[in-house]
Amino acid sequence: MKIYKAHHLGFCYGVKRSISLANRDYGKKVYTYGKLIHNSRMVAALEKMGIHAINDMSEAEPGSVVILRSHGAPVEEIEKAKNTGLEIVDATCPFVMRTRKIVEEKYADGYKIVIFGKAEHPEVIGINSICKYTATVISDENEILDSLLQHEKLCLVSQTTASAKKFANIAEKFAKHRLKTVEIFDTICYTTQERQREAEAIACFCDKVFVIGDAESSNTLKLKEICGRFCSAFLIGSAEDLTRIKFNADDKIGIVAGASAPDESITEVLQYMDNNFTEATNEEFLQAVGADETSGKKLSSGKIMKVKVISADEKGITIAFNSKVDGFISAEEATLDGTYDPANFPADMELEVKLLGNRTEDGVYRFSKKAVDEVKEGDKIVDTIRNGEEFELKVDRAVERDVAKKKGGGLLGKLGTYTVFIPASQIKERYVSDIKPYIGKTLRLVSLEINDEKKRIVASQKVIIERERKEREEIFWANVVPGVIVNGKVKSISKFGAFVSVDGYDCLVHISDISWVKFKSIEDVLKVGKKYDFVVLKADREKGKVSLGYKQLQKHPFDIAIENHPVGSVFTGKITSIMPFGAFVEVEPGVEGLVHVSEASNTYVKNINDIYKVGDEIEVKVLAVDSDAKKFTLSAKACMPELAPEEKPSKPEKKDAKPRAPKKREAEKDTAEAEWSEDSGNNPFADLLKDLEVKK
Repeated sequence: MKIYKAHHLGFCYGVKRSISLANRDYGKKVYTYGKLIHNSRMVAALEKMGIHAINDMSEAEPGSVVILRSHGAPVEEIEKAKNTGLEIVDATCPFVMRTRKIVEEKYADGYKIVIFGKAEHPEVIGINSICKYTATVISDENEILDSLLQHEKLCLVSQTTASAKKFANIAEKFAKHRLKTVEIFDTICYTTQERQREAEAIACFCDKVFVIGDAESSNTLKLKEICGRFCSAFLIGSAEDLTRIKFNADDKIGIVAGASAPDESITEVLQYMDNNFTEATNEEFLQAVGADETSGKKLSSGKIMKVKVISADEKGITIAFNSKVDGFISAEEATLDGTYDPANFPADMELEVKLLGNRTEDGVYRFSKKAVDEVKEGDKIVDTIRNGEEFELKVDRAVERDVAKKKGGGLLGKLGTYTVFIPASQIKERYVSDIKPYIGKTLRLVSLEINDEKKRIVASQKVIIERERKEREEIFWANVVPGVIVNGKVKSISKFGAFVSVDGYDCLVHISDISWVKFKSIEDVLKVGKKYDFVVLKADREKGKVSLGYKQLQKHPFDIAIENHPVGSVFTGKITSIMPFGAFVEVEPGVEGLVHVSEASNTYVKNINDIYKVGDEIEVKVLAVDSDAKKFTLSAKACMPELAPEEKPSKPEKKDAKPRAPKKREAEKDTAEAEWSEDSGNNPFADLLKDLEVKK
């Protein structure tokens, strides 16, 4: 009988996260909205911890904590919880959250929402609540209704644990109908797709497949359905379910598990199969080398042998080992955990020990039971990593690359009786040329190949790093969407903007999105090495680019100016520039107001340059503010004393004056209004670079 195990076994990221949140100490009564996980064993364990599942927020005690499961919750239930003073801990899976955000956005844009999944599934119910339960839920590729095809704008999403193949068929059918606007989002969790792919591959060449999980789990039932197309598929909740299955000696058995199957259930099944049906393929723990003195040969250091206890005291254990002399195991070498008790080693007890060296000066051989236990523990770990489970290993030495023999370099370590080799290409995502610094370090690994006959394991740390990077990417792109505020660290400054690291991803703040006011250097606003809040302006996953804004989170200078200088107020400002139609005065840094030539003096002004120059500080009054156009209209004349009638200059009348354009000053004023805007001249360099496409 042969057993084939899928690579993906155990909890998915979303379930792990929800279980982790449930295990925290909140210091108050804790509930879960619905069953936290579709597995009766885990639900029972949570009940023992005092964490009870509720189906309505009104069932929770006021002031208590309610954990939203990975499936999410309906909008109205979340609002009910907030209104009743419950503390919400949101354990919604990031992949489910991504689907909810898509539906929220498309529904607001007038799209008809279609969800592929089970209408009664809590994830689908929660998603449907986003669009006020107006979505059409389809569970089969043949359920595309003619009524759906009448919509001009249609959005198709999927339950994260649905069948990837069925969703692909549905998407293809929608595309063939050539609707005016149809947007299709493959929102099936990538780990779900991997599990389904593995299940199908294993079922193709197995006689029976055991699907470990609970009947309430949608993704588990989907795996059973997939396997059942190719061979006999059995839903296994615990090892007890295996007792009702009839096995044949030549059976090929496949083992897969749903995303909500706990490690305890998986371990039970694997141990049951190992104990009852599989033949041991490992060689004897270690072959004894050398012989004792009775055969005329010397004992070799490192030899493993079975011995009997003669006596034990506080110093250690005296043993007999088929020799004319006795052996001794010191208290330090007696146990793996360091808790030595002589009472645990009665006379005639049989032990397996390792010879530490030649006979000592007192004529006694020294042995270690701890060294053998370490090897045995290592071998136990080997049995737990055959399915790609993570393990840790301390690197003993490095093997340099041999170009002549075309052998690649790598790292070596021991795991029980097995030698573990980590190729240089599997240490990190990029090839590591200098491997010596890794000697003595502990690496996180998964096995790529286990050779029980030669006691060799080929392992990789790269696989773990890549997997975690992909998980981070999924979470990053699911949450980094336009409008979201993120915290990032400024990594570097360039002439066109600042590069900011957000959760390890490089994002760009364009120079035009750094500040509302002029600045000489970007570092006057953003300092390298410091963290700031930014708003996401654009996120393009396909191109791997994220654009951030800093000024959008700052108060606009014009708004500050309005607060400090309301209509009717008087202040002293510096003239920044002079035009034929008037003078511009600084209201606040980055904000200017216009003193029209007609408001420059209480006497007639023919040329404004005759009375003002750039840099002059003058007293002005705010006559009007245009918030939409961001303009201040100022008057210097309003701050000057009223002239007496005799002081007012009289204009000489001209004879035979020729007709001229009426209201010249009004025309000049209109020209000024047309030419002047708040943004003009504030940051011309930024305006030139704003539309420049920057490639990294």
